[in-house]
Amino acid sequence: MVKVVAAVIEQDGKILACRRKNKDGSPGKWEFPGGKQEPGETERECLVRELREELCLTVRPGEKLETVRHDYGGFSVEVAFYRARVLSGTMRLMVHADVAWAEKEALPSYDFLEADVEFVKQLAGE
Repeated sequence: MVKVVAAVIEQDGKILACRRKNKDGSPGKWEFPGGKQEPGETERECLVRELREELCLTVRPGEKLETVRHDYGGFSVEVAFYRARVLSGTMRLMVHADVAWAEKEALPSYDFLEADVEFVKQLAGE
């Protein structure tokens, strides 16, 4: 089981979504920023590290919104979704092809990773 932590960052009523590069696993799919939790690392520590590495942002994790498990066939993931607030930094795309600030209601129209789809629908109020 791969443990992943993802940030739900809301700003001006919109939520940040990131699109994977075409050379990555699940090319072109959308996701919330975050990544794999390392041994000995808490979920919150993981989120802070991953957002610094991926987007050059310093964030403060807030409440945990949901934990989702998904089986991709060859492997399974457990994704913990946290609200997060940007404290500082200028966003730079270190690992993603693109980002979008999307209205909650529009999130389901993005082609999200399978593990995120049900959470995205819930977040959008569907």
